[in-house]
Amino acid sequence: MAAISPAEATPGVRDPRPTRTLALCFVAQNCGMGFCFGSFGPLLASTEQQFGVSRTVASTGMSLVLLAIGGLSPVIGALLQRRSIRHAMIVGALLSAFGYWGLALLHSFVPALLMYGLIGTGVCLTAILGPLVLVSRWFEKNRGRALSLVNLPIMLFVTPYVVARLLPGYGRFAILGTIGSMFLILALLLLLLVDHPTRPGKAGSTAVLRAASASDTATILKQPAFWLLSLGIGIMAGAGVAYVVHIVPFGGESHLSLPAASALLSVYSGAGIFGTLVFGWVVDRLGPPTALVISAACQAVLWWSLLQVTGGALYLLAALLGVCMVPLTTLHGSALSKLFGPRLVARATGYSYLIKLPFIFFVAPAIGALFDKFGGYRTPFLIVALAMVVSAASFYLMRLSLRRSSRALANTQVVE
Repeated sequence: MAAISPAEATPGVRDPRPTRTLALCFVAQNCGMGFCFGSFGPLLASTEQQFGVSRTVASTGMSLVLLAIGGLSPVIGALLQRRSIRHAMIVGALLSAFGYWGLALLHSFVPALLMYGLIGTGVCLTAILGPLVLVSRWFEKNRGRALSLVNLPIMLFVTPYVVARLLPGYGRFAILGTIGSMFLILALLLLLLVDHPTRPGKAGSTAVLRAASASDTATILKQPAFWLLSLGIGIMAGAGVAYVVHIVPFGGESHLSLPAASALLSVYSGAGIFGTLVFGWVVDRLGPPTALVISAACQAVLWWSLLQVTGGALYLLAALLGVCMVPLTTLHGSALSKLFGPRLVARATGYSYLIKLPFIFFVAPAIGALFDKFGGYRTPFLIVALAMVVSAASFYLMRLSLRRSSRALANTQVVE
């Protein structure tokens, strides 16, 4: 995998730092996302018992995580333009460690909500923005493939099963304490990161870390491609949350037993590992906009197809949806990196996550409300399929906008 050649690299000697950066970002991303989103559901009943709250109240912990990720992303993205990414990721790991140990030790739900906020902040720093910026800096070629490797959801696939198996024998305290301790180990490992390929002290490194200005925000928000991308990603993310929340009851409506319906979620997650690699390759071959159009268009067909089949065919569709939907983080990061480059990608990602936040919050409840209104999932899933058509159209318009911008830039250069 081709990486940026460091200025100080000795001719004929391969620099190990790109591979080390990729490996550490993979570990950080998997720990941040995998432990947070993979352990919450299996621990939900124990959360109710420990804090003496209802399931509805206990579920607000995930809302706090998502709110921290979406709400703080613009602020954190701006800070990362002028701060060390290594230090930021270490801080994120320490915040996560504090949050998990807090959840293990506390017995009041109000301060526990703060712990969920700290964990969400840690995910934002350690698993989302930090790895994206580092990969954008270290990999000019095959960036999509590098991001796909970093974002492989291995821990997200494994964690629910492991937590569910260990919880009866070891208890909530042991599991959360172990996760918190693993983040302390991660913080030490992240000391091995290097912020930028250019040797510290040279002009290149200071340029990348220069202070953000108001003009940077204007540069991002004035681009139609940015808004088209964020709208399409928001719709896709909302559909992903809707799938995770509603596919098991939909399976029951399709006459599957509870274990068989739950397998629709497992198949989706497992296929997503393969899909992340596939779409990393597609990004490098065809570009992020085209990859996004393909992903969204396929999802529109697959959501419609869910209503046309029963039995074993549902598992095939679930797997194909996982292939297309799970790589969203890789596709989103690749597109923003292409649009804004290493210097602005953190800030642009922050603003884009803020735009995505309402879709994550409201699509799944809206599907539930439509289910209650129409007495089934046929109409809600048809609406999701139509929404994915809108998402694909948004990505296609983004592609056209980027082409027009490239032609205009080329014409300007010819005139000059």
